[in-house]
Amino acid sequence: MALGRTVKIAGLVVAVLAIGGGSGCKLLKMAAKTQKHAAIAFDEKTGGWGYSHDQLTEELAKSAATSKCGTCTVRLSWNQGCGALAQSTTKKEIMATGTGSNRPAAEGAARTECVGKGGGACNILVYACNSTN
Repeated sequence: MALGRTVKIAGLVVAVLAIGGGSGCKLLKMAAKTQKHAAIAFDEKTGGWGYSHDQLTEELAKSAATSKCGTCTVRLSWNQGCGALAQSTTKKEIMATGTGSNRPAAEGAARTECVGKGGGACNILVYACNSTN
C-alpha cells in the first residue's frame, strides 16, 4: 500500500514535468500540500519518543519520527489530521493510539482505546498534528 502511494506520487511528478512551465510547478506544489503524513515512535523501556508531521510520504514520516529517538519503534502513522499515543497510569504495558481531525479528537480516541484495553486512567504521552494548509 505505501509503495503504491510512492508510485502514484512519482507518476504525478512525471506528469507535472511533462506539462512543464509555471502550471506544472503549481500542480506539484498542490500535490505536495495534500500529502501530509505523520508518525509517532516510542520506546517503552526508556520512555523516549519521537514524532513527525507534514511529510510527503509515510516512509519519510516514520523515518523522521525514529530519527528523533534511535531506540524507538513506530507506534502510529497516518495521513492528514492528528495522532496521539496514550498509556495507562497504573498498567504501563497498556498503550493505545488514536487519530482524529484535531488534537482533542486524536487524544480522545487514544484515551478511549487505552481505557477499553483495561488501562483505567490513561495519559497522553505524545501527539502530533499535520498542518491544515
